[in-house]
Amino acid sequence: MRNKEQELAWQKVIEACMEDVKKHFADIEQCVEFGAYIQPENYFVSYIFATDAQLKAAQQSGLTEQINSYHREQLTKRHYPIQGIKDCCFASQEECDKKFDGNWYYYYK
Repeated sequence: MRNKEQELAWQKVIEACMEDVKKHFADIEQCVEFGAYIQPENYFVSYIFATDAQLKAAQQSGLTEQINSYHREQLTKRHYPIQGIKDCCFASQEECDKKFDGNWYYYYK
């Protein structure tokens, strides 16, 4: 498979995984992703809660661990490369808005 075709295939896997996770966990407001699809080992997904309080509650209750496990299961189920199956990140829109004017690129830079 050519690089462009493989990149498109990995993009579809990531997008399907994120949508599935968002549907399964109603507390997630959105998700952001960074990296190059063709390099799964350098790619990551972050699930975003609306507020700092929601994120903290999710961390304390074990919800973020559940989301992380489910995220990894979905990637595995869709045959994503093993080197790219790693823990996802979590953040709050409130913190990104306060510190980086809502710009996720600068938040993760």
